[in-house]
Amino acid sequence: MLPITVNTETGEVRSQVTAEELAELIGRLGGEGDRFVVVERLEGERDHYIQTWHEGDGPYEVEYRAGAPERHFGVRMDGAEAVVAVFLAWARGTEGWADGHAWERVELSAADDEDGLPLGQELLEEAEDQARLLIRCGFDTAEEIAEDVSDYFYADGETPVSPAAAREIVDRLWRERLAEQETWPEVTDADRVAAAFAALEADGVTARMHFTCCTKCGFAEIGAEAAEGDHGFVFFPCQDTEKAAEGHGLWLAYGAHLPGPEDGGDEAGMFDSGTGEARSAGGGTAALEATAAVGREVVTALTAAGLSVVWDGDPDRAIRVQPLDWRRRLPVR
Repeated sequence: MLPITVNTETGEVRSQVTAEELAELIGRLGGEGDRFVVVERLEGERDHYIQTWHEGDGPYEVEYRAGAPERHFGVRMDGAEAVVAVFLAWARGTEGWADGHAWERVELSAADDEDGLPLGQELLEEAEDQARLLIRCGFDTAEEIAEDVSDYFYADGETPVSPAAAREIVDRLWRERLAEQETWPEVTDADRVAAAFAALEADGVTARMHFTCCTKCGFAEIGAEAAEGDHGFVFFPCQDTEKAAEGHGLWLAYGAHLPGPEDGGDEAGMFDSGTGEARSAGGGTAALEATAAVGREVVTALTAAGLSVVWDGDPDRAIRVQPLDWRRRLPVR
């Protein structure tokens, strides 16, 4: 077994593969959605990896990184056999593994601004922190996160973190997260939340994770998500996913699907996920009782999935899942 972790465009993450398995992975490259392989040592230092890209009948673009951006080199190779030999020598730490090839330094936009100048350390660290947070949430693709990271700094018609710089930051941290996932238990708390939401959805409760930007928008839009026959709803917005990823537990908004005031009905309450308290008491007794009934359904599903829940049964208070170790696996790229 080779002491490496292998990541592919198909979303595969393998550790301690054999030489034959690595050769097979490289040899199959070329088709749509299966064009690159990235290899890292299990006990390697940060930013030390070797990778290749192969599309159709074109050459293999092989690159390796030995730490800093200026230690990033690349070369073109014509056949999979030569690529496999280099990868195996690198993985085994063979002395002189890179000899015999005309490596050239690869000029990266990584952590560079639009003018090609390196980002300042403070800005780079802030961009990395934002990327890590969104990656830990586990819902968005690498492309979506890179766009969000670049836009995060947008002001006065421009951003100091170019899309290319953001993408390199995200790609690097994405690989780190994939490697971390190899050590996770088979079922995580995030998996349990997903299972509880799936069970609620099957029982007529509109259940949405990472839904809209905030709780207010969620309440405004959740009605349009309801399937015929749904009697209640539960959701958490993107801002609460981030809080969960930061270790603050998960607040859930919930309620009953009731006719609006224009139809002679009541409105469900609205919760502030920062405090768990109602921002608007909403409707009357019927609405509160219906909301409380949905709340009990939500708590039952969560506890059945193996999660701890904090809720006193008051329909004017949000449900909190705490403690919670939010580890959601990344979507397949």
